[in-house]
Amino acid sequence: MEQGIHYSYEIADRPTFSYLKVLLKKDQEIKSEPQSMMFFEPTLELRTERAEGGFFKSLKRTLAGEKFFANVYYAHDDGWLALCPSFAGDIRHIAMQPGDSWIVFSGAYIASSMNLSQDTRFQGLGKGIMSQERLFILTVIADQGPGDLFVGANGAFMEWTLQPEQVLNVDNGHLVAMSTSVTMQFRAAGNLKTTLLSGEGFMCKLTGPGKVIIQSRNPREFAMWLYRFMPKPSSTS
Repeated sequence: MEQGIHYSYEIADRPTFSYLKVLLKKDQEIKSEPQSMMFFEPTLELRTERAEGGFFKSLKRTLAGEKFFANVYYAHDDGWLALCPSFAGDIRHIAMQPGDSWIVFSGAYIASSMNLSQDTRFQGLGKGIMSQERLFILTVIADQGPGDLFVGANGAFMEWTLQPEQVLNVDNGHLVAMSTSVTMQFRAAGNLKTTLLSGEGFMCKLTGPGKVIIQSRNPREFAMWLYRFMPKPSSTS
C-alpha cells in the first residue's frame, strides 16, 4: 500500500489492466469520474452531484469530454473503494502541492481529493481543429491546499521533465496530462509530403519547463484498428 497526501491507496494488476484501490478513513471523501467504480464497502456512502459547484462550470466540463456529474464517496467508517478507467492500461498518482495545476486530457481523469478544484478552458478554435481533440481542456488546480490526483493511461505511462525551452514533439492522441507551465503549440509533422503521407498530420510541440505524461497507445488509432475487424453492413440492391 502506498501513502498519498490524503489517502492510502494501491494500484493493482499494473501495468496492463490496472485498477485503483483507495482506503477511505472515517469521515474522508473522494471525488471520482462516474462509471469508474468497481466496488465499495458498505461503510462508504455514494452520492452523485455536479462535478463543480456551479451549473455552468459543470456544463463546461462536458465540453472537455468529461461528465457533468461526479460521484463522491464518503466514509462513515474505514472502507475500501476500487476504481478503474474504461480502457486497458495503467494508473498514476500525482501528488499536487499548493499552487500546482495540471491539464488533464480527455478520458484520463479518474479521481481526486475534494479540495482540488477543476476548471475548463477554451484552447482556441485553431488548436482544437488541428489537434483533432476537443476545443476545451480540463485543468485540475491545488488552490485549496495539497491533494491527490489519479489519472489513467491507455497502455503504459512515460513521463518527461522538460527544462526551460526544452521541446518535445508528441502525437496529441498520446497526451495524458501536463503541468500548466508547459506551453503547447500545434504544427504540421513536416513538409507537405510528410504531413499528407506519413499518417501523422499535425503534432503537438510542447515547450518546458514542466512535466509531461504520455501514454503508449492512442485511443483513436486503437479504435480505428478495431473498426477494421468489425462486421460491415452488406449493401442491398
